[in-house]
Amino acid sequence: MKVKLMMMGVVAAMAMGATAEITNTVKVTKFHQSYPYTGKATVEYTVGGTLPANAVAEIILNTDDASATFTNKNIVTGANSHVIDFASSFGGALLLTNASFVVTIAEGAGGGGSSGGLGGVQLWEGGPYWAECNVGATKPEEYGYYFWWGDTVGYTRSGGTWNDYGNGDGSGEYSDVTWVSSTGEQMSSSPFLYSSCPTSDKGDSELRSAGYIDSTGNLVAAHDAATAHLGAPWRMPTSGEIQVLVDNCTTTWITTNGVFGQLVTGKGAYANRSIFLPAAGYGNDSLLRSTYSYYWSSTPDSDYSGGAWFLYFFSSDFYRSINFRYIGQSVRPVRGFAE
Repeated sequence: MKVKLMMMGVVAAMAMGATAEITNTVKVTKFHQSYPYTGKATVEYTVGGTLPANAVAEIILNTDDASATFTNKNIVTGANSHVIDFASSFGGALLLTNASFVVTIAEGAGGGGSSGGLGGVQLWEGGPYWAECNVGATKPEEYGYYFWWGDTVGYTRSGGTWNDYGNGDGSGEYSDVTWVSSTGEQMSSSPFLYSSCPTSDKGDSELRSAGYIDSTGNLVAAHDAATAHLGAPWRMPTSGEIQVLVDNCTTTWITTNGVFGQLVTGKGAYANRSIFLPAAGYGNDSLLRSTYSYYWSSTPDSDYSGGAWFLYFFSSDFYRSINFRYIGQSVRPVRGFAE
């Protein structure tokens, strides 16, 4: 078996507006498979320089047989090793011949902070990388900010009276909610009203004239909540990407640290990759409903001037639908190829 070792500089993720600098060097020092071949291999590499926050390593493996990408989250300065389960990607126990690796280090994908960084989880071939947290969250189980469609400010709940529906699935609602903006401003009225949402009744031509959408029919960067909070290349998923997520992934209703939500997992070669979407509910007037969860896409509904496409799910369903643009919904960022 011939192994090609590669050394490269790595550009760490920077906050929006910052200047990127070469901060890391990565050298693959060893690659080995155990005999008999079980579909696993170990790549060892060293990292020099300063690691970004929540560093992740993306390992791209190319062989005579196939190629695949793997992610290692537990990165340290100095020696690292990662066991690759290539059987799930390559389809069985193989002797990998003429293997070469490219290892890059980046800031882990969150959803909050001044920089979303790189990273993320790819759930199907050719698809985008999905961040592991909502915009405004720092952990997968956190709800993050709620946005009306086209809003880049974002709001969180403050106060309110909890009404438990008693269904055993966390369902219920907060009534008499006060909303606080992402800049810390306590709102005197709800941001989630038809009358206060400037995109409520605009058709595609009006949205384009007003600078909300571009020629692709999706929100421009200036009105994209993910780009506004995390910087490029993070963006909101398109309606098409949400539909592919529904079609190409399996879902399991679970709790993560006491929070209900859907574990979304890829299929086939991507069956070892998943993201957790908390059931963050939605904001409407002075209510915050839970369990029935709503995640915006960047795509308006061309047939109805008051609607936009979104991901809708609860304990037993998971699909794409259309909602009023003034409703407060979560955003899960993506980066990379747009379907």
